Amino acid sequence: MSGLMDFLSGVSFFGLSGYELLAIYTLPGVSYALFHLAKEYLNRPSKFARGMLAAIGKKRSVADHLINGFAYTIAFLCIAFGWPLFGIWAIFQSRKEAALEIERNKPDFNCLPEHLICKVDPHDAEIASYVVDPLGTVPPLPFGHLNQGWVNFLTEMLEPEDEMWSFYIPKGGEQGKHRFAASSAIRGYAKVCNGEILGEFIYERD
Repeated sequence: MSGLMDFLSGVSFFGLSGYELLAIYTLPGVSYALFHLAKEYLNRPSKFARGMLAAIGKKRSVADHLINGFAYTIAFLCIAFGWPLFGIWAIFQSRKEAALEIERNKPDFNCLPEHLICKVDPHDAEIASYVVDPLGTVPPLPFGHLNQGWVNFLTEMLEPEDEMWSFYIPKGGEQGKHRFAASSAIRGYAKVCNGEILGEFIYERD
């Protein structure tokens, strides 16, 4: 320890002493550590919660407080002196969490890329969808009772890059971003843009 003190006493850079340089270096880490310590303090259990824990025998002992204090001290020193590494880790962690958030917010379509069969012209899909019903129980419209869903699906095909693909999901096949097994075979059309599925219209479940 005395060797470190002697070293700092002998260092001088741009008119700054070793102690001043050390203070400047550790300032970001100390600020970061104090910020998180303040957050921990504000998030501590309320007096009522502490009383409830004590009532059920969960009150912290003196040894627990000492261990906690020691752990916080070590963490504080590690962050104060190793803040560049913690900063790099925090950047990577935030990027990872952002990517996970994007994945969580993606629409959960039944269709997956492996279910796509072929590119389809919307006009051809409409022609093939008419059902002749002599009893008149099915309206004479593309996809019959599902026509409004079809119209809504077509209104999403706005960009020149948007493509319509037919798809088929076999019974028991994996479907959706959570890969659940399909309880029945599913046929439909998907809106695809640059290889990504952005919408779907299901017209048949077997």
